[in-house]
Amino acid sequence: MRYKLKLPVIFRWNDGTEHTEGGFTSEVALDSTMIHSSNCPPVGCHVRVEVLIPSPVPSGEEVRVECLGKVIRVIEQPGYNSFVVHGIFNDEDLMRQAQEVP
Repeated sequence: MRYKLKLPVIFRWNDGTEHTEGGFTSEVALDSTMIHSSNCPPVGCHVRVEVLIPSPVPSGEEVRVECLGKVIRVIEQPGYNSFVVHGIFNDEDLMRQAQEVP
């Protein structure tokens, strides 16, 4: 199941040089995500993605859900670039925080 969600992300990859970029998700699934960003890692590159989920309460901390995956598609169009990462999200932090909510 895929969800259309616009969440901020930080992603990192190494192609001989360390890169750190940011962007926004457009679709999220348990095993993949599509990210819009001005800079995209190349197809076949391994990437670490951190999706930032805002807290539902004003004073709460954001939750970071991490995915280690591989870029399987890059889409370059006038005005935006996107890429798709295939990998499993580690939702342990998300589940732990959900259990802590009173």
